[in-house]
Amino acid sequence: MAQSAHKSLRNGDMLYGYGKYSDAETEYRKAESAKSSVKSAYNLGNTLMNQERYDEAAKKYTDAAAKATTDKERANIYHNQGNALYKKQQYQESVNAYKQSLKYNPDDAATKENMAIARRELKKQQQQQQKDKQNQKNKDQNKEQNKDQQDKNKDQQEKDQEGKNDPQNKDQQQENEQNQEKDGDKQPSDKKMSKQDAQKLLEIMDNEEKKVQQKMRRVDGKSRKVKKDW
Repeated sequence: MAQSAHKSLRNGDMLYGYGKYSDAETEYRKAESAKSSVKSAYNLGNTLMNQERYDEAAKKYTDAAAKATTDKERANIYHNQGNALYKKQQYQESVNAYKQSLKYNPDDAATKENMAIARRELKKQQQQQQKDKQNQKNKDQNKEQNKDQQDKNKDQQEKDQEGKNDPQNKDQQQENEQNQEKDGDKQPSDKKMSKQDAQKLLEIMDNEEKKVQQKMRRVDGKSRKVKKDW
C-alpha cells in the first residue's frame, strides 16, 4: 500500500509539473486511497486550485492541515487555503487563513501581502453590502408608502361611492334634478297670475275703458253743435 501510494505521488508530481492537472488529480486520489498523507492531500488541493475548483481545494487544504506535523507545512497549507478562499470572494475567511499561516511563519512577505489585499477587498465588500442593505431598506419604505397611499385612495373612493348610494343623498339629487328640469321649462309667458293680481288688472282695464268712453262722448258732443250760418 505504501509503495502504491508513493508511486502515485511520484506520477502525480510529474503530471503536475507538465500542467496536466486533471491527470495529476487522478494520481493523487489514488495515493489518498492507498495511504492518505499530508502530501497527497496538499498536492491534491493544489491540482484542484489549478482547475479553478476553489471550494473543493479549500476543503482539501483543511484535510491536509489536520495531517500536518511541522510549522512549515501548516504555513504553506493555510497560505494556499487563503488563496482558494480569496478566489471564492470569501474575503473574511481568506484573511483568517492568512492569519493562521502567519502564525506558523510570521515573516512570510507573500502571505502578508495577500492578507493586505484580502482585507482591502473585504472592506469594499462590506461597504457594498451596507449600501445594498440601505437601498433595499429605502425600496421597502417606498413600497410601504405607496401601499399606504393606495389604501387611502381606495378608502376615499369607497366613501365617495357610499355617499352616492346613500338614500338621502340620492333623493336630494333626484329633487335637484327635477327642480332643474322645471326651471329649464319655465318661460315668462307660462307664469300664472294670482287671483288678486287678475282683479287689479280688470279694474285698471275698466277704468281705462271708462276714460276712453268719456273722452269719446266729449268729442261727439262737440260735433253735434250747430254751426253758425255764415
